[in-house]
Amino acid sequence: MPPSAPSPWRRSVVLAAALFALSACASGPTITTGTDALPGASTVIATPPPAIPGGESCSNLSPTAHDRHGLEAHGPMRDGQPLSALFDGVQRLARGRATKTYLRLPGSRVLRVTLVGPGDRLVRGTRLRPGLPPYGWDRPGDPWVGTLTFPRSGCWRIYVDRDGYDGDIYVHVG
Repeated sequence: MPPSAPSPWRRSVVLAAALFALSACASGPTITTGTDALPGASTVIATPPPAIPGGESCSNLSPTAHDRHGLEAHGPMRDGQPLSALFDGVQRLARGRATKTYLRLPGSRVLRVTLVGPGDRLVRGTRLRPGLPPYGWDRPGDPWVGTLTFPRSGCWRIYVDRDGYDGDIYVHVG
């Protein structure tokens, strides 16, 4: 015996439930665009990530070297493994200049980069993906590439985190 068609009453109940679900989603939270805060909006206070014990600081910048491909900097990971950064094509970091940056570090999963600048100003590193430079750059760890822009001059901390492996490099930006 073939299955019977749903009754009109059953179709009405299903349709009403679907409309209710859609209207509930439409009245949910929204994300505003732009840079101005909404009047009366709450704010979130962001704090810099924890310092790496035994690491460098603004009074003791990370070691750097001028490589033929750019400025190279080294810092520690929390577990003692090395962290390396290569700022491609530059011999010094400049405020406001987007700089292609290669990183090598241990860990697994996604990489998060936070730039901590003067006055504990926080800037997120974005569009980082696995990748090597078109020339050889053999350092320990997995290779990543992205673009970093330091919005102000001064001492900046490049804090990296990959699923519990974290480290930092301190650099001066002119």
